[in-house]
Amino acid sequence: FMAARFKEYGLKPMGDHGTYFQGVPFERRRMDPNASKLTLPGAQVNIKAGSAFIMDRIRDNVDASGDLVYVAASGPGARLDDDSKVQGKIVVANVGGDAVQVRRQLSGAGPAAILYVTTDAISNDYSFGRAATNDGQVRGGPQRGQRAPQGRITVQAAQSLVRGTGGDASIVDPAALSGDRMDVVDAGQQAKLVAKLEVQAVSVPNVVGLLEGSDPTLKAEYVGMGAHLDHLGTQNGTIYYGADDDGSGNTALLAIIRAFSQNPVKPKRSILFMCFCGEEMGLIGSSYYTAHPEVPNDKMVCELQMDMVGRNEESQTDKPEDNLDTTHIVGSKRLSTELHQLVLDANKFVNFKFEYDEEDVYTRSDHYMFAEKGIPIAFIFSGFHPDYHQPSDTPDKINYEKIANTARLYYLIANIAANLDHRLKVDIKG
Repeated sequence: FMAARFKEYGLKPMGDHGTYFQGVPFERRRMDPNASKLTLPGAQVNIKAGSAFIMDRIRDNVDASGDLVYVAASGPGARLDDDSKVQGKIVVANVGGDAVQVRRQLSGAGPAAILYVTTDAISNDYSFGRAATNDGQVRGGPQRGQRAPQGRITVQAAQSLVRGTGGDASIVDPAALSGDRMDVVDAGQQAKLVAKLEVQAVSVPNVVGLLEGSDPTLKAEYVGMGAHLDHLGTQNGTIYYGADDDGSGNTALLAIIRAFSQNPVKPKRSILFMCFCGEEMGLIGSSYYTAHPEVPNDKMVCELQMDMVGRNEESQTDKPEDNLDTTHIVGSKRLSTELHQLVLDANKFVNFKFEYDEEDVYTRSDHYMFAEKGIPIAFIFSGFHPDYHQPSDTPDKINYEKIANTARLYYLIANIAANLDHRLKVDIKG
């Protein structure tokens, strides 16, 4: 959709192979159900991964062997008194939700792997994330203090292990947990856990387009403008709409592009419009862009980012009706006092009431990846509200006039920055 609008408004494609799409490497990952298993060689027990057990958040293959140990713990007073009971071993842990300290202890005690007993159904669905940067494997267990590979195992699968070792199946039954309990039982058997990842490469696009400058020399310098494309998707069948985060920023960006396309007087410098993927997963799209820029980073005079620009801030101390014309400017004072003054000058035509009390979000949106490269940034953000990262972030709650005013402000800032007879000065050490 964004690429189609970029084309409609006459932007030059700046992505891969003459398109508007810059492919960012992601991966779909899950455990290979045919090659991942938990076995007790001495007891001829063989449990396949998938619906019986699963490893969580692993990025590499796991091949771990060790004595099998059962842990049963409940109550806030439960404590593991001796790390050597689990160190280097494969732990099947039946831990109550109130035994928080035991979970922490197990993670740092150096087991070969941990499988937490769960009463919930287990599925081997694909997870989605940035592409791995290495293909190493985790072999054996981590050292003390390192995080062990962790996963989940069903009660039924855990009980089949216990039966295979001749033990009491109640050790892995969550219904049997009560009071302050802390039991560690050596099963007397060696276990082997193999988790092989099934990985599929996926390309996810940033959308990048250029309004070329009119000056033969200055058009080789760029004003960057951005918003992020992603939100939280669908979770447990519920749509997370993301109308404000960041539908509002993309809407403002399109309004700015449309205004530039209709203005017969083009700015002297070029303006690069960027829509980033993977912001919610850790600024992945902007991180990739700044590492693989479509125009040289040292030729970008500033980057102007819009994220959540369509709501009236609301909190225990802020009423939305008191914030109809307020917004936050973040980061504009950090690298270039000239850029900050330019923001203030442009605002004389828009009349936002600026607030400066959200600098703690400086590292939380895509502008930060440009600031790390020494590029002056300004980040506009209208503030948090109870619908932040909730399914209730819907279009009916948007202040559309605020989006329009954000677009007017950033159009002016971009136009002024693009027409200066000099580059914005970087006079503050980041």
